[in-house]
Amino acid sequence: MRKFLRIAFIVAGAVVLLGLLALLAAALIPFDPIRPETRNIPDQSPFKLDEKAGLYLADDGHELMVTWGSYGGLTVNDFHPLAGGDLVPASADEFTWKPYAAKEEYRVSFAHDAAGVVTGMRWHDAAGREHAAAKRPDPAYGQAEVRWRSEGVELVGLLLSPSAPGPWPGVVFVHGSGRSIRDYLYYLQTADFLARSGCAVLLPDKRGCGKSGGEWLTSTFADYARDALAGIDLLAATGGVDPERVGLVGVSQGGWVLPLAASLSEKVRFIVLSSGSATVLDDTMRYENECNLRDAGVPRWLLPLAAPAIAAQIRRNHGEFWKLNGRFDPLPYWLELRVPALVLNGEKDRNVPVRRSLAVLEEARRRNPGADITVKVFAGSGHGLEEGDQAGIRRDCLQLMADWIKQKTENK
Repeated sequence: MRKFLRIAFIVAGAVVLLGLLALLAAALIPFDPIRPETRNIPDQSPFKLDEKAGLYLADDGHELMVTWGSYGGLTVNDFHPLAGGDLVPASADEFTWKPYAAKEEYRVSFAHDAAGVVTGMRWHDAAGREHAAAKRPDPAYGQAEVRWRSEGVELVGLLLSPSAPGPWPGVVFVHGSGRSIRDYLYYLQTADFLARSGCAVLLPDKRGCGKSGGEWLTSTFADYARDALAGIDLLAATGGVDPERVGLVGVSQGGWVLPLAASLSEKVRFIVLSSGSATVLDDTMRYENECNLRDAGVPRWLLPLAAPAIAAQIRRNHGEFWKLNGRFDPLPYWLELRVPALVLNGEKDRNVPVRRSLAVLEEARRRNPGADITVKVFAGSGHGLEEGDQAGIRRDCLQLMADWIKQKTENK
């Protein structure tokens, strides 16, 4: 009888513990299935956005990038320090500037010369002071909003073409997880730096996001790889771009797509992983969950039990996407890799298990002796590859990326 009671007590305790873990998972990650977003972007032609896109020199010495927004209108972006906002059109020449990190809104007016060419913009700050920015007639790079197709899906993105004489190398961006658009400052910061370094850049809206068609929730990494290859085709056909020197830059989750895309086409000449992972997707999520639980104060001994409960909740929220991609293992594609790869990680990344990921890459090197894989881990940086408390990607990381691309492509 006593043995029976002991067993019953253990079973009851386990049931209670599982219940508490389920409550913990629900509290930290509420059940909220991700659904396709409704996108209804009105006709923007009355606002003459194309003539306003460009680089502007502000009266405080900052250079501002004005470009098309993923959901219409324009965005204005400053990369020193990192800041941005939406420019919402009221008329062809009057816009409302809505900074991402401030409550204030500024009224912006665009000016023209006698020939009707946009020469600059003016606005008043929260204190009522007037500011002006002159549009550069000789920008470091040109901009164009472009459209192309990937297996029946229309994709839309930003093309940056260096002003320096070509032919140039080129890169196509591959997005991170979830909804992801070209407006993200970290993407634009990297694209701006590479374009200034003499590299053409194609920065799309991820399928199912912004102005791109399709649906990311029901897409596989193979779909993303084919989207990237369609971008390679577009970039390779762009005047000034050397089709023999075009590669991919994958951010976070995009890191899983890059070796897969390289295995599908010889047109990919190099790959750059920025805060990507070489482990199985489920393993990476488990690590991220453990970090989040530790941050929430969950005792270390409870992590092996709590993390699976959190993971199950995330899988439910992601639905079909996780069923399609959760067990994706990139190692077989690293073993087949025949092009140079640059892997950039932050030592303190809380989203990617850097040590485990580098162990996978080391195994790939061992089993694929011809693999040209360069790895750099930045001390003190997290998933955003930041430096200290400064927003944005650290400059030495961007410089390394630009220098490495030049080195690997200049003799092609």
